[in-house]
Amino acid sequence: MFQIQPSGRNDIPRLLAPELLTRTDFDQISVDLGAAIFSARKSGLVAARRSNEPERVETKWNGKESSDVAASGDWIITNLSPAGEPLRDRDGNTNVYVIRAERFPELYEPATISKTSGDISNVYRARGHVDAIYIAGGFEIMAPWGEVQTAASGYLLANGVEVYGNAKETFEATYERV
Repeated sequence: MFQIQPSGRNDIPRLLAPELLTRTDFDQISVDLGAAIFSARKSGLVAARRSNEPERVETKWNGKESSDVAASGDWIITNLSPAGEPLRDRDGNTNVYVIRAERFPELYEPATISKTSGDISNVYRARGHVDAIYIAGGFEIMAPWGEVQTAASGYLLANGVEVYGNAKETFEATYERV
């Protein structure tokens, strides 16, 4: 069950969902917010490496967004800027997250880039697209990986049966409308 509550001085809608969201929930949230669903694809590249042992990963963007534990064989993803540099927030935190081993091949494919600096290898581009809804007041939701995900403002994404959030700044730096 989800709730949309007013937040801040201007009563901007904020999404609260202590349980996993479904695609049906995603569609209803769009109706409740009066927000159009749009398609987007990840335009930015990512660097990816496989975890050799269980590893806790914190996803940060101007504060903690979420955390997850990568099992052995899962992929740890770093969002890259258009120049091929790791994407960093205002505090210098690198934007990283986990993709399960079984999902990685359907979500990403190898890519090549001209490196301007740094040591970036194992570069990939996203396959396909997601459906998205902008939520100005942000969200506090249960993510598919079983951890709470938060953002002050951001986008709710539906990628197949998975529904999760993405902070406004990272979404706008790594996705484009299609």
